Amino acid sequence: MSNVEPSTSSAQQLIQPSVNQSVALAVQSAVDLMRNLNTIETTVIGVASASWLAQPENMAYKEIIETATKTITFAVENLAQVGTVGAQVLQDLKPD
Repeated sequence: MSNVEPSTSSAQQLIQPSVNQSVALAVQSAVDLMRNLNTIETTVIGVASASWLAQPENMAYKEIIETATKTITFAVENLAQVGTVGAQVLQDLKPD
């Protein structure tokens, strides 16, 4: 038996597929979140817009629309952030 430790590149080769898959899953989860929130919030915006047209004096619908828009913006920004961080992780683990 040898007391030689595996090289960094060998260890990296072993973990790289798992890291790649983890980053891909994180990005896919962020995409799913954005898609789901977008579906829900655009429905909320549509219903609130129709209700506001029927009751223009009720300004509560404006707040509902603005909140739904902020939620959509959050989901888009979250996806961008997850993608950026994932790309950085992959870049940091890239063999020299």
